[in-house]
Amino acid sequence: MSGITAIARRFALAALACSVTGNSAAQNYDILRGSPPTFISVETDYASNEHDAACDWYRSAPDLIDAPDVQELGRECRVNLRIRGTVNLGGAMLFSNLVQRIGELGFLPTAIVLDSRGGDADAAISMARLIRKDPVFKAVPVETRISDGPESVCFSACVVLFSAGYRRSLEFNINGNPSLPSRLGIHGPGQFDADENRYDSAGTNTEIQRVSRRLKDYFSGIGVAEKLVDDMYAVPFDEIRLLSKVDLVSYGLYDD
Repeated sequence: MSGITAIARRFALAALACSVTGNSAAQNYDILRGSPPTFISVETDYASNEHDAACDWYRSAPDLIDAPDVQELGRECRVNLRIRGTVNLGGAMLFSNLVQRIGELGFLPTAIVLDSRGGDADAAISMARLIRKDPVFKAVPVETRISDGPESVCFSACVVLFSAGYRRSLEFNINGNPSLPSRLGIHGPGQFDADENRYDSAGTNTEIQRVSRRLKDYFSGIGVAEKLVDDMYAVPFDEIRLLSKVDLVSYGLYDD
């Protein structure tokens, strides 16, 4: 996150989902600038805690980080982390603080549950690298999955978070609809230009080129094909391409 330049802060770099069919109106304002911090919460995975009465609770990330007395929360509880809303730098900072707190308390994350239409690519990469680096996610190899809600999706920068799981779980043929291949969707990034009051998604944009290099470096480091990034950039910024099982297997994002 510290590598974000002043220009990038001015022109907030976004890999933000608009809609499956496209939504040009979303390009007329800086979506990241006005977005609240990513909402993150922690809940015990009750079924995995052998019905330990102490391991039956829910806390928002700020509440858990700031809680003065955590004796009542038990020790070594297996927990699920939920990440919802726009992925942004504030959310990345919150996530980092939460992971440190979870380690201090001895909790064991078993799943990261996602519901996001995207956000800041740099923030997503930072969070994904932390998932892959911090030992709290390795004790029980953490699973990433999309929330069960009927409107829940994982688009754009959220796909970076999904990729970070040591285990990745997906549904296909959702709600009996075989035409919807998955709830994962990709598109190319855009950088908001405040002077022009629009998003710039041109391949000649140096910030967009920088993000491409960062994404490829991250994905190659976890065994995901760099072609995923090329395919992202082939989709217009204001559109979403839903990924099929065939796509995901070819990228190394899903084991059939």
